Amino acid sequence: MRPHRSFATILFALSLVGCTTSSSGHSLAHLEQAQRAEPGSFAANRSLGIAYYKAARFADARAALETASRANPKDGTTALYLGLAAEELGDVPAAKRAYSTYLSVGRTSRVRMQLQSRLAALTRIELAEDAKRAVQQEQAIGAIDGAPTTVAVLPLRFSGSDSSLRPLGRGLAELLTTDLARSSKLTVIERARLQAVLDELALQRQGSTDASTNVRAGRLLRAGRLVQGSILQLDESQLRVDAAVVDVSSTQVRGVAQDADQMEQLFALEKRIALDLFDQLGVTLTVAERNAIEQRPTRSLAAFLAFSRGLTAEDEGRYDEANRFYRDAARIDPDFAPAMQKSRDTRMLVVGSRLSGQSIERGLDGTAESAAAPGSRGRGKAVSDAVHAAAEDLNPSAAGDATAPGRSGEHGPPQKDPASAATKTDKPGKANRGMAIGRRGKT
Repeated sequence: MRPHRSFATILFALSLVGCTTSSSGHSLAHLEQAQRAEPGSFAANRSLGIAYYKAARFADARAALETASRANPKDGTTALYLGLAAEELGDVPAAKRAYSTYLSVGRTSRVRMQLQSRLAALTRIELAEDAKRAVQQEQAIGAIDGAPTTVAVLPLRFSGSDSSLRPLGRGLAELLTTDLARSSKLTVIERARLQAVLDELALQRQGSTDASTNVRAGRLLRAGRLVQGSILQLDESQLRVDAAVVDVSSTQVRGVAQDADQMEQLFALEKRIALDLFDQLGVTLTVAERNAIEQRPTRSLAAFLAFSRGLTAEDEGRYDEANRFYRDAARIDPDFAPAMQKSRDTRMLVVGSRLSGQSIERGLDGTAESAAAPGSRGRGKAVSDAVHAAAEDLNPSAAGDATAPGRSGEHGPPQKDPASAATKTDKPGKANRGMAIGRRGKT
């Protein structure tokens, strides 16, 4: 009976060849019939899921692709389309999980590069969504005090006659964040997460943040302590830095760190402030931690000012401009590692924000993995695909060979941009629309 079943299955698969010249509804009907015949089949569910995605039936696509993924967790094509469907449904965490899976098991290098950029952009969307949810649940979150060892460092306020130095408020806060994170006894909130909450609160207030907003942000982030303060330009060449440790639950100042020095001694000034803050936070540093804190990422004030301008532009959602500032900083000081890293990160944000679902699909063209997607450019390919799918169903051990080399997939009708859908800014029927990750507000 087994040979008879194999022959019958192959004949049924060959009958799908006609689908390449029939309507999409007819094609779906055949794929649905195959899936009903073997509900747990990896190949049937993967093909049906991809077809559902191309037909803009995203919930159905996710259900079928999830079944395929359980049957074969190491199939890159399944993970890719599962991520694309999740984005269309506005489920950013699920999309990130699926794309991360592709990075582990996918075989197409250009798609991996695209998804690395897409993940960077989705992370920013996820932070914004988390911030919005936190504000909505503020009463419940505020009822639980944050741990005293969880610290958020806010941008410092700049006051002085030279407005070109204003970005130093963010640059110095970044250095303090990095130094405080050197201690194993502290958990320091990442700047991007803090900024997302500040942006959400600023949107609600329709204006800039203030001291009360900072405390609210601390509660929403479950921080027990805040570091906030100011930079005062005393004259053309001298700066004063004042920083305070604030208890979030009581809003009381628990300690201060302050010092002044010539502008050319800015990095030495920052180190003294950081060490004072550790004392105010009650943290004793190990020798290794203190040595790490003494390291300076750059000794160029010009490079650091360009880096600080990049931080300002990044926090305001101007990623192209931020990337240029970071590149300037790295050009001025080629050994400025954080500037080089930030340049790479913002470049990925720029690329990821402009990717569409269709452009990622096109990344599979001409690759081994493209054979997994339904659709063809010729009858010969459809016969090959059908026979291959039938053989795969009959021989589960060959599932890993489901994507034969040298084939090119076909795109379906124009799709909405999945990332735009995640932010509810998409318009159905518009192809190649980039992800909207724009400026959310100033602080």
